[in-house]
Amino acid sequence: MYTFLLFHLFIIVKATIAGICLQKQKPDQIRLAIASKNSVNVGWHSYACPFSTKNPNPTPRVKYGLSPAALTSNSTNGKSSTYNTKNIFTRTSWFYGVELQNLRPRTLYYYRIVAMNDGLASDILSFTSPPALGDRSRPVKIAAYGDMGVDGLLGSLINGVCLFERAVIALQKMLPSIDFVLHHGDICYADDTPLLVLGKTYDQAMDYCQMAMMNITSKRYYMTAVGNHEINCTQIPFLRDACPKNYRNQFPYSNRFNMPSKQSGGYLNAWYSFNYGFVHVVSLSCESDFPNAPSGNLLDTKTQVNWLKNDLAAVNRSITPWVIVQCHRPWKGSIAIEGLSDGKFINCPQCKAAFEAILIKYKVDIYFAGHMHWYERICPNGGKKTADYINPNGPIYITNGAIGNPEGNDHVFKRSSDSCRIITDPGFGVLTLVNARQATFSFYRTSDLVELDRINIIKAR
Repeated sequence: MYTFLLFHLFIIVKATIAGICLQKQKPDQIRLAIASKNSVNVGWHSYACPFSTKNPNPTPRVKYGLSPAALTSNSTNGKSSTYNTKNIFTRTSWFYGVELQNLRPRTLYYYRIVAMNDGLASDILSFTSPPALGDRSRPVKIAAYGDMGVDGLLGSLINGVCLFERAVIALQKMLPSIDFVLHHGDICYADDTPLLVLGKTYDQAMDYCQMAMMNITSKRYYMTAVGNHEINCTQIPFLRDACPKNYRNQFPYSNRFNMPSKQSGGYLNAWYSFNYGFVHVVSLSCESDFPNAPSGNLLDTKTQVNWLKNDLAAVNRSITPWVIVQCHRPWKGSIAIEGLSDGKFINCPQCKAAFEAILIKYKVDIYFAGHMHWYERICPNGGKKTADYINPNGPIYITNGAIGNPEGNDHVFKRSSDSCRIITDPGFGVLTLVNARQATFSFYRTSDLVELDRINIIKAR
């Protein structure tokens, strides 16, 4: 009798929860990314009902238009995915992505994620579409950094309280002048949370991080690279099995982000390219898919390398005179005390072997990396100590992993002979491409947005 009553009580409670939960659901973690020359990706997250894994929004859709009162266009290519997030509140996360197509160049658009079954729509948000290919009418301004993540208990004790939140505030202050963001890998540091955060799982830390970033990612294109903290959830050697196997091989990263891999012939948010006005940007994986890659391979050792060659060979420098590459690991620069445990992977010689000759051959202008938790730039043309990079004879190498994360910023063990400047204060970079030949790069301290370093770039080609 009691068993019968308890069973029916459970059914009633479950049905009640299922009936009301969607009324409280609202799309969150909204992210924009450039898709193609006239389209934009919109991604977001929602929870399923408690005790259910059913997709609450099997037909994800976004309406958009030129006025908040006239959202007359509908998105295409809707997709949804999930993975076992081991949520302690028995909530299953679902991740969505759609494409907004046929956008006019450099035009203010408004958009709204359509309400799911009996749920809530998102707020009406806005973005400015990318300029036409080759458009040089205005400078292009890019926020650039890697290695940003939630503090955690231990991180706050070591680095000061709210380092992550302070970084988000600083980026929001800079946002009005920024066109898009390049994040050079190591996004949120969710795989540090079993050690550094009490009471948060991997996905709870990821959700908190991406919610905190939404005021940035829902307004500007947020273009990411995969780092070692995304490729495998194995940052705690003595607790290697603390992260389930489905958190490895960049599985959460592949579900949560919507980079233009499909549109550019790349693969699974790991490598891709896009154009923005007179700039061509390539994002690579320094973790996988080249000989002796630090984290193994998702496919093989050749596909990414061959794709890079073909992508750069197809660039028309009369249309996009600037070519920028981001990848998580540097192969030039100094060695950190904290990095000695990386052994043969310090400054990634296998990355250099796989990619450097290609970047030089196709005259790539700037190579952005993170991984080292500081800011460092390599001197131009054989080691001259200067802030003026005039007709550099190869890519300008900038390591830019100083914005802040729970592991703290690094300390120098051995300074490289070709290092022009190292700054260990938490901060981030802003690249301003003025025209086809001139650019500046500035490094700003997060706490007060004071400019700590500035370089001038002038090229004849």
